[in-house]
Amino acid sequence: MLKKLLKKPKFLTGFIFLTVLLLVSFLYEPFFEKGVESISFLHLDGGMAGPPFTPAELPPLGSDRLGIPLWTYIIQGAKFTILLGLLISFLQLVLSLFFSIAFTGLSKRFLTVFEEAVESMIYVPMAVIAFMLLFPLRFVVDAEVEPIKFLSIQIFLLTLIGMPQIVVVLSKEIQKTMQEEYILSTRTLGARGWYLYRRHVLKNLLPRLFLLFFQRNVSVLILFAHLGILGVMLGGQVEKEIMVGESRIFSLSNEWAGNIGNSRIEMMTGPWIIFSPLAALSLTVLAFNMMASSLQALIMGETAVIRRKDVRDEKANPHSSGGTTEEGKFTLEKHRTYPG
Repeated sequence: MLKKLLKKPKFLTGFIFLTVLLLVSFLYEPFFEKGVESISFLHLDGGMAGPPFTPAELPPLGSDRLGIPLWTYIIQGAKFTILLGLLISFLQLVLSLFFSIAFTGLSKRFLTVFEEAVESMIYVPMAVIAFMLLFPLRFVVDAEVEPIKFLSIQIFLLTLIGMPQIVVVLSKEIQKTMQEEYILSTRTLGARGWYLYRRHVLKNLLPRLFLLFFQRNVSVLILFAHLGILGVMLGGQVEKEIMVGESRIFSLSNEWAGNIGNSRIEMMTGPWIIFSPLAALSLTVLAFNMMASSLQALIMGETAVIRRKDVRDEKANPHSSGGTTEEGKFTLEKHRTYPG
């Protein structure tokens, strides 16, 4: 599947964009950071101008109120934003998969009640729930706690927030897969427990899991942007003086969502300050969407090919009885249908 995906231009474009962005971001501290300085004044047209500088005054993106070039925030914060999104999406998917497998063994009544409870929460924006849990955290957690521990608590809460909906989706997919003819035949032959899930169910769900992973990355990045607007910064925050007698809060990790939240008050006076992290986040979301759409098109294409092949086989042998042989014994299906 990976070879087929790399041949798709949309998937390849998104993959190269994210890879190059992460690579440059990791090279920032050892190679670029020492050469970056905050600029207090610029001589322009015979006069002097102070920060923030526009993109025309300080290419390519201008500067913030401290005179620090905005491109440094974009490059430095890329690895934190993208990797945090990947980590949270991966944790949500893996934990939800284990819970989904466990829930399929419970009673249908419990699954129905759980599904209805989760669906009732859809009308509450996820950003509101996350804000209610994360915003008071900085007042509850001691100020001397290390940023890594503070970030770990935030990752844990954000992982839990997105799990219920994924559990419902995967539970339905597993229940649907368990009704496939080749699964029923395998269970008749004696396959049970983890062997059944590992050798048959998970293989059938694997393309769907990859697609869901890319989709979750998009949702998590959008959630980051909403939290940034609401004043929640991942990894903690620090207060810096931007002028005499006036201070402002900045993100410790320079993640894009925090910069978007910090820059919202500059909308009227310096719109380029909020545009830079917003454009970077939008392009990253676009890259994940391109990769997800390519994967979805590949899955749907393989499903169509499998179904057409099954129809041809049925026409060629109209007297065959599906999954049984002439002796009446069950045989495993060779063709699997991937849920799109």
